[in-house]
Formats: sequence, structure tokens, C-alpha cells
Amino acid sequence: MKKVALITIGKPTSKVIKEQLEHLFADTLLVETYFLSQKKEILQSDADLFLYTKGCIRYLLIEEEAIRKPYLETERVINHKNIKEIISIPKETDVLLVNDSQSTAYEAIQQLELIGLDHVSYHPFYPGCRKAIETSIAITPGEPHLIPNGIEKVIDLGSRILDISTIHEIIFSLDLEEQIEKSCLTDYLKNIVEISKLIDESRRDAQESEKLLERIVNSIDHGIAYIGENNHFINANTNFEKMMQQDKVEFIGKEVSILMEVPCNKLKDQLTWITEINGNEMLVDVQKIHFDYRSGYLMTIQYTDRISKLGHRIRRNQEKKIKQQLHTFEDYLTQNMATKQMLEKAKKFSETEATILIQGENGTGKEILAQAIHSASKRRKGAFVPVNIGALTPALLESELFGYEEGSFTGALKGGKMGIFEIASGGTVFIDEIGDAPLDFQVKLLRVLEEKKIRRVGAMEEIPVDVRVIAATNKDLIELVDQNHFREDLFFRLNILPLNTLPLREKKEDILFLLKVFVKQKFGKGLEFSCVFEDEVIERLMNYQWRGNIRELINLVEYLSLIYDGDPIQCHDLHPYMLKQTETVEKDAIFLEENALWILSTLESSIPEALGRTSLRNRAKQEGYELGEGKIRRLMKDLEGRSLIVSKGYKKGYEITSLGKKVLISHIERE
Repeated sequence: MKKVALITIGKPTSKVIKEQLEHLFADTLLVETYFLSQKKEILQSDADLFLYTKGCIRYLLIEEEAIRKPYLETERVINHKNIKEIISIPKETDVLLVNDSQSTAYEAIQQLELIGLDHVSYHPFYPGCRKAIETSIAITPGEPHLIPNGIEKVIDLGSRILDISTIHEIIFSLDLEEQIEKSCLTDYLKNIVEISKLIDESRRDAQESEKLLERIVNSIDHGIAYIGENNHFINANTNFEKMMQQDKVEFIGKEVSILMEVPCNKLKDQLTWITEINGNEMLVDVQKIHFDYRSGYLMTIQYTDRISKLGHRIRRNQEKKIKQQLHTFEDYLTQNMATKQMLEKAKKFSETEATILIQGENGTGKEILAQAIHSASKRRKGAFVPVNIGALTPALLESELFGYEEGSFTGALKGGKMGIFEIASGGTVFIDEIGDAPLDFQVKLLRVLEEKKIRRVGAMEEIPVDVRVIAATNKDLIELVDQNHFREDLFFRLNILPLNTLPLREKKEDILFLLKVFVKQKFGKGLEFSCVFEDEVIERLMNYQWRGNIRELINLVEYLSLIYDGDPIQCHDLHPYMLKQTETVEKDAIFLEENALWILSTLESSIPEALGRTSLRNRAKQEGYELGEGKIRRLMKDLEGRSLIVSKGYKKGYEITSLGKKVLISHIERE
């Protein structure tokens, strides 16, 4: 009799697999069970074959411990005897698949779908999983203790068993072919056949529906193709074949770029372009579609000559789709700690449905922030529709946001028109310049926020809308409330989740950081930043007030990239209004205490030698100043933040800047 040592991590798995082996091999095989922690006993075993369940081998390799040989790493599958209950679950029902880790949860889902139980929507749940979906059904392969509270129906499939390939490997490894009759596997296969019959019966209706759907798709005038995430064709309808002048068997499994040109050689969501295929001009539209655990692209193509009357509309739609490539939090570039903390708060806000109010100066990235919040929210698949209050007249404002009925005013379209709130239903409306909203409109907006309903201009009934509102302004709304220009109740309704964007002049560390980013974008990647600007230019930009904030910085870099001739940019190359501002504001706006002035004076007198904190502390002691190294560190950090001194590098000391010299002279003159 052959002997097998079964090594597992847990007791339930050990018990189930031992019972399976003893049932299959009866008197021809002796099964000894060990836990992975029983290292001494495993080493002393005289088994003919060592069976390790998945995870054991990986652990032993990491710990650099011995693996007994000869060995097999087992493959396991769902126990088919216990899956009949799953078949009775209605189609498209959300269920939790609960297992002891992320990988095993996904593996169990894959196995259930592989045997045909793919009619329900599986959602993995495992220790450490942040959140479980709301459902009343949970399925688990032997881990019922991990099921979260609130589940009404639990389907315990029991621990997974060895698959057929592992059983065959055991037979061949132990030379049991002659001793084991083929009928020993009959029970194993019999259960699979029975389950397959049940699945086939439950699917007959679904297959008929699938055939009907295929007929409908083939009858559509457009060419339609489904493409995987790897940009390879998976399926297509008959019109797509005709337009490509190829049978789909010729291009299924091949890359899209083989049949047509693709912008940037990569598909992405909401991508539209016009291209020539087989001598015909065609409009191509791509939308990303998501399934439970995979996603792909739906491509539609149509001849442009059939839609020439809609040519302007096509291009307008194309522009809209391009604009829907929204920003994410990664696009909000900063090195400022306060701004990073604001972004972390914004990420938390994105998980809620509450109204957000973003306040900050123009050019500080309020819309980028709003788009990032939408992109990270549950509404990311819905539309993000921006509207600028300042760009609409009071007469147009209500009809644009709420829509209107036919005949409600002169020039109203036949059939009426949907407003922005209806168009954005399921998504986000971004209302910019909310501080400019007329008072009568504010009343109606407040009602929309509270009731989640809109009334079109000229209509009697209300229409429910499902939108999340993000508002933004560059004005002080509290001040407007005090002046009776903004409703107090609307302010508090908007200000549920407040965010404030900082002006660039208050984020000194971002000036140089963003300047380098934009120079790389506008000047080209091969150019060394240190060769682009004179040091005095950098110093001026660091102390410039940036009334237009990041937008002004981008515009400046774009201007400089056009006039750049290879020589370092000097101060006179900047916009004249920037030079006037820096000359009049810089030196007169800075006031320093006595100790800070002493540091500036000492650094100025030590030129060309740079001094560090230790040197300054020693000089302070010699001259009778009570300055410890800690206080010197704080003073120098403040002076460096104001661009009055600059570090020469790690442990190379500091020196006074030209602005520092001006400030020092200015203080001397005041005295």
C-alpha cells in the first residue's frame, strides 16, 4: 500500500481532502495528514508522495525551508455536490463570494463562472476588504465565520476538493494505473454531469434570449464590435464585417490597429474620430464598458456620407467627448503640505453624495479639483457637466439649468429642451462662479438641492433628478451674505463639505516645482531646466505675487517657450507688468525682527563665503547675541521661505539673495 503525506494550513481543508482521497483510492492508499507547522513530523515521514496545498510551497520558499520530495502542489476546485443552490438564484442577483484572502476569493469566482454558474454577479469579500455591497446572499467555500453581519441566506460550498488533474498526477506519480480501476473516478465525474444538466435546463431560456439579441444587433445599421482591454477584437456584428470587407474570423483576436488607424495608438473611453477605411470615410466611436470582473470597449462605425447633414453636430459631440477625459487627483500637482491635506480631505468627500463648495481665487484649479472628485466618486460613469454662472445672462440661466417646455417663450424649440440637471442625471453638475448667481435664481437652486426635483420653464409638474452638485466661487460668500447679495440658507446648503484652494503666492514651494513641470511640457523633455533661466529670473518669479495663480504661470511658460532662442531667459524677457510689480512690492512689503536682520547682515558681510547654522551660532556668541542653533534654524527657515537667503547645497551653508540685500538696505534706510 502506497503512503501519501497531505500537508495543509488549516484543519477543514485537511479533513475534506483526506475524505476525498480515501473515497477514491479505498484500500490502495494510506493518507497521513500534517499541518504546515508540524515541521519535525513532516521531515520524519516516510511517505511515497508529499501533497502540499497551494500556499504551503510559497511559504516554504519565502522562509527558505525544505520541501519534502517527491511532491505535488495540489490544484483545488469548488465541490460540485454543493452548488445546486446557486442555480436557483435569480439572474443578475448581487451575491458576496466570501473567502480567506483576495486571491482565493477571485479564484473561487473564476471556478464558478468556468463551470457555467455565471448568471449571478459575484462580489469578492475577504479579511481586510474595505466594504461589502448591500446584498442578502453570501456564498463561501468553507469560510462561513468570515461572512459579514446582515446576510440572510448563506450558501456554504464547503472546503474545495482536489481537481481531476491532481488526482491523475497522484495516480501516475505512485504507479497506480493498474491497481486503480477507471470506475474510481466515476463518482467524481457523475456529479459534474448532473450539475451540467441542471445548468443546461436553466439556460435554455437564456440561450433563446441571446439568439434574439444577436439578431437585433445584426439588424442595426451601424457596424458594432466588442474589443478587449488588450485592444484585440472579440466579436463583431454582420454590418461591421461588411464595412471592413472581411469575415470576422479574419480579425477576431487581432489588434484594432491592423484594421484602422487609432489616435495615439490606444483605445480609451469616449473616444471619437473620423478615419478612412477601404476608401470610405467613417465615423468611429468607442465607449468603455464594464462587467463584474472584466471590462472592454464597444466600437461603433458608420459612413460619414450618410450623416453629412449632421456633420456639425458630430464634431460638436466629438469635442464634448474629448472634454469628458476628466482630471483625477493625480493631475492636481503640488508639494505644499496644506494643499496635500486639502486633497486628502477631497478624496474622502468624493466617497459621499453631499454638496461640496470650493472657494479660492481664479486660476487655483477649482474645476480640476471638481473633476477629480467626480472621477473618484461612485458617479464617475455618469456625466460631469460644468456651467459657469457668469457666462449666462439671468434670462438664460434658468432655462439652461432646468430646461423648458415647448412654447414657453419666443424662440423655444419644438418639443422643449432638457436642462443641465436632466442631462447630468446620475452624474455631477459643477456650478462655477456661484457667487454671481441672481437672488431669484438662488431660491430655485436651493429648492433643487433640498427636493432633488426641477421644474422646467413653462411646466407645471416637477421632474426628479439624481445629481451631485459641486459649486465653486472666487468670492467671499459670507461677505456677500452680510451685504444681502447671497442667501444665507443657500450658503449653508452648499457649504456642507467645504474646500479651499490656496493662491500660488502662498505656496512658495509650488512655484519652482510647477515651473519645472510646465517647462518640461512646453520646452521639450531634452532641455536642462538649469540652462533655461538666469538665477535672478527664478528669484523674481519666487517673489512675484501671481495674481492669476497657476493659470498665469502656465501662460508665462507658454509665452517664454515661443521666444526662447537657446540663451538663458533674463528678467527683461518677462512681461513688463510683472517687472513693475516685483520692483514696487518686494522690498517694501517685508519687515524683519532684529535677530533675522542680524543673520542677513552677517551673511552679507561674509560674501563670498557661505555660512551654516553652526558658524552663525559661533559668531552670535562672539557678538553677544543669545541665539541657539534651534532658534537660528527657525529664523533661517523663515528667511529662506521669503527668498531672502538661499542654500548652496547640503552642508555648504547659506548666502544672501539680491532680494535679501534690498530688504536689508530698506531696513537700514528706515532707521
